[in-house]
Amino acid sequence: MVGWDGPLRYLDRPVTVVVTTRSDRHGEVPRLVAAGRGAFGAGADVRVVSYVADASPRDDFDPSVPWVRTDPVDGLGSAVNAGIAAGVGRTLVVVDTSVVLDAAALRVLAQDVLRPTQARVLTADGCSRNGALLVRPGALPWSDDRPATQDGPVFGADQPVVSMPQRAVVPAPCLPDERTVLTAWTVAAADAVSTGVTTRDVGPVLRSVEPGRTVDAAVVDVVTSWRARPATPREGPGRGVVAGPPLPPWGARPVTPTSRSAEEDVRLSWSVKIAAPAGGAGDGWGDVHFADELAAALRRLGQRVRVDRRDDHVRPDDGDDDVTLVVRGLDRVPPNPASVNLLWVISHPDDVSDTELRSFDAVFAAGAVWATTAAERAGVPVRTLLQATDPQVFHPVPGDLPPGDDPDAGRVVFVGSTRGVDRAVVRDAVALGADLRVHGPGWADVVPPGALGAPSLERPAVARAYAAARVVLNDHWPDMAAGGFVSNRVFDVLAAGGVVVTDPVAGLEDLLDLPTLAVAHDRDELAGLLDPARPWPDAAERSVIATRIAAEHSFDARARVLLDAARAERSRLRV
Repeated sequence: MVGWDGPLRYLDRPVTVVVTTRSDRHGEVPRLVAAGRGAFGAGADVRVVSYVADASPRDDFDPSVPWVRTDPVDGLGSAVNAGIAAGVGRTLVVVDTSVVLDAAALRVLAQDVLRPTQARVLTADGCSRNGALLVRPGALPWSDDRPATQDGPVFGADQPVVSMPQRAVVPAPCLPDERTVLTAWTVAAADAVSTGVTTRDVGPVLRSVEPGRTVDAAVVDVVTSWRARPATPREGPGRGVVAGPPLPPWGARPVTPTSRSAEEDVRLSWSVKIAAPAGGAGDGWGDVHFADELAAALRRLGQRVRVDRRDDHVRPDDGDDDVTLVVRGLDRVPPNPASVNLLWVISHPDDVSDTELRSFDAVFAAGAVWATTAAERAGVPVRTLLQATDPQVFHPVPGDLPPGDDPDAGRVVFVGSTRGVDRAVVRDAVALGADLRVHGPGWADVVPPGALGAPSLERPAVARAYAAARVVLNDHWPDMAAGGFVSNRVFDVLAAGGVVVTDPVAGLEDLLDLPTLAVAHDRDELAGLLDPARPWPDAAERSVIATRIAAEHSFDARARVLLDAARAERSRLRV
């Protein structure tokens, strides 16, 4: 059971009561059936539906109970839909066997119902549950735990003791997370009658047990669909929120309000999340250099920045972050609902799902082709933001090329690891007998001994190698090439005043039409490009190109785009 077929029937009855019960709580059903009949008469329209949640055991079906069906459905949403599929009276009341209340409370809950309404609830440990408040759009709503003094508007219901008018009844979503089912259902019901959701004091109502949270891709999609909705109005000072613990596997988290005043938008606190592991094992990752150079650019714009590697993707104090920037490589990183969330996809685009894209406030991609197709597929804007270089590291050396005793001078150079795969551009250069020099780990058994350079180079040494080389080789992962993701090595070489020969990348000619950049589509083209007799621009022309790259494709230029986006999203979320 998921929804129902055809239009819902409207019955000429005052109240329909649907009792839902987890499949191992059938013993609690008779008391709610009795409460329903006590509230609305012996002939009241009371129906019962059993559902399985969290692989719950299955009790027997007592034939004296008015079951809608004698087999359980899958989840609370299907239970609600099964219960109302035969039609509803002028008021619908849904109550679960995890809730304890009497006939008097049910009568109050069903009186003069003009909009979706949830009863105020106390949990077994005495906590209030007064509806779901959307503190921060795009995050799991906060379950209002403040002692309620009066009935009032909420974003949606968070407890399964709800009433609504006949004309508001819509199918409930079928999701694994009970609270999201209730919130999404009552929000949709309120939209159907152009009202809001409210709470009501109906007398003593106790929630005997609360389910855990189960968040999957479908739940994240529902939650992120609320991103355009304004936060629920709250009395009291402060706009700050603190993120709750992560909820694997999708990383959606709730938020709780605080009295922390929002800082001015001049100097924001940024957390840049990358996939590299902590310590020496991650120090050599390209993500680390990328993040460090981006962080330095943001700091030059007056921002506070920390770089969080894999072990710090979720921190106890990340509620203090104003901006979370995920530089998306190998790892999916959960958004932080307490901050603005920016996603910059720079590699491995095939690993990025539509749900992930939809869960961020703003999305950027370093591949123009992929950005277009991903935006169409996911239904959210994806802006092109190419990779970048740091001109403070990569710039032409003074004067002409380095002296002739530089072992890279005038040679074909490649800098990078084997990555455990066959890197075709290096393999072909070896096969062509090019005057090759390869820097990086893992090449000892792959290239001739005379082609072996250093197993690792510091960034300044990499820049010198690029400037000294006759040609620098570059390649891309297949999914990056297909998506138009131009490697940052291309920008580094050009900024250093070097010449780069790369494999084909979709749309590259439209992005970078430069005489110091060439594409080798096959080995024959590569042979021509690596011929020592082939002329390339002189040092003066290379310097002009390097200046252009530094201006248009530096991390400073990218940081300005990201800062503008963060400020715009921060303003939008505060409204």
